Amino acid sequence: MNDSAPTRADFAVIERSDERWARLRELIEHHSLKRGDFTLSSGGKSTYLFQLRQTTMLPEGAKILGDVIVDFMRHHGLRCVGGLAVGAIPMVSAVSVMSFIKAFPVDAFFVRKEAKAHGALERIDGFVSEGEEALLIDDVATSGNSIIKSMEGMYMEHPGSIARKALVVIDREEGARANLARHGIELYSIFTRRDFNI
Repeated sequence: MNDSAPTRADFAVIERSDERWARLRELIEHHSLKRGDFTLSSGGKSTYLFQLRQTTMLPEGAKILGDVIVDFMRHHGLRCVGGLAVGAIPMVSAVSVMSFIKAFPVDAFFVRKEAKAHGALERIDGFVSEGEEALLIDDVATSGNSIIKSMEGMYMEHPGSIARKALVVIDREEGARANLARHGIELYSIFTRRDFNI
């Protein structure tokens, strides 16, 4: 029996030797890593910022992310993916398209921060697999609160759904993993902040 604590590698999405990892890191360094004085969505202050929609909405970035996440979902037997608006929307869309191309079609959805005030008044757009486990995704994890909100929104409208895993492009390593673990969710990441020259 192995009683050792999980390592960083245990929660990695792909190997660093994978050419997709290296290319995606280049795209993020060039398009998304900003240096300066910033206030994060968590309210904290930072001297750097990952403005990841500049990568997730880049055609090449979207293609790589979709490809990597579909491979992760196939490996873990997950057929449903979703996340909180707006950061997760480009990623969910990329995964949906690539899942079809890779012959592993998945259900995809996003969770609104608040229910619509008109129409069907729903918080969820897209498709949630009832009774199946969903992978919750986001671009960056700081506190993990966006993932928790997406989980709560999913459970509110689909109480039979399940969420045990979350995947982000970058884990800033500022408490998200422990926070999500308290909610029964394992956090996986393609990168951590230590993978960049910060």
